[in-house]
Amino acid sequence: MAKVLVLYGTREGQTRRIATRIAEVIRARGHSVVLLDAKEAGANLNVRSFQAACVGAPIHRNSYPRAVVRFARDHRGWLQAAPSAFFSVGLAIVSRTHDGRAESQSCVDRFARKTGWTPARVAFMAGALPYSKYGALVRWVMRRAAKRAGGDTDVSRDYEYTDWALVEQFASEFADAITSRGASTEHSTAAE
Repeated sequence: MAKVLVLYGTREGQTRRIATRIAEVIRARGHSVVLLDAKEAGANLNVRSFQAACVGAPIHRNSYPRAVVRFARDHRGWLQAAPSAFFSVGLAIVSRTHDGRAESQSCVDRFARKTGWTPARVAFMAGALPYSKYGALVRWVMRRAAKRAGGDTDVSRDYEYTDWALVEQFASEFADAITSRGASTEHSTAAE
């Protein structure tokens, strides 16, 4: 059994929901899991106490939250050495008018260049369009973006696009990879 860090960034809460489900699946596969918002992962976080990590973040304006970027940059050596994975959450994945996967991949590529961490495993997951949580300006911007992408524009309701079966599959495969790699305390001593 490995001790696994599931760290996430979130804005409206969908990435937190996805990270929570990933943590549940990894835990059900026999590992110990710590679920942590990147904003709470201060300098006192001892990453060496973990044998693996799954990091996730939402795409907003073609980038990821600063707290997630900072964490990955500060701990890139450890992330490269330990079993690790990254999940990218965004609406581009469900676009009906352009290749959202390619757009999301370019965000991951920029993230890797910025942080120095190239995740071995990457998953692209659709997020949500919670119009009710947006202020007037953001709701207007998001409605226009959704319209250009052939998406849902009725601002009187919220939309969830997350494929929960995909989330569970990603988490299960990552848990299996941790087990097969034999994650042990030797990984926790990797340089940061």
